[in-house]
Amino acid sequence: MNSLILSLILLGASPAGPLGAVMADYERRGPLIDRPDGLAELSARACAAVCALNEGCAAWSWRPAFPDRPGGCAILGAVTPARFSPGSVTGLSPSIIARIDAAAERAPNARERAALEALEASDRARPAPQRRPSGAGLAGG
Repeated sequence: MNSLILSLILLGASPAGPLGAVMADYERRGPLIDRPDGLAELSARACAAVCALNEGCAAWSWRPAFPDRPGGCAILGAVTPARFSPGSVTGLSPSIIARIDAAAERAPNARERAALEALEASDRARPAPQRRPSGAGLAGG
């Protein structure tokens, strides 16, 4: 297992995706799929790579070891809200990132189009804000 992890690190496996896909100083907790040995000494990048190889992984969290708590990598089966945890890093799996990207690229459905049209109509009906001429209200102007 350690040689696989080292190989992934050397390949430069890095998480990518939409804003918030990887968050520093946060961690997630939830349904644990795996807690791979030896990752506390390595990096969040290695934890993300292990998640990418695990079909059931939805999210991952990594934290370094501190004197008062152990470090390590948690491979999670669900995306849960991230909570503040100094030094930790959490991220989403490539499959979740792909679903977010696909949803962002799809065309709006009928209900969404109707809501957008109603919003545009209300914006058109609203009068434009009045601007004061330059220098208005200035002493001697």
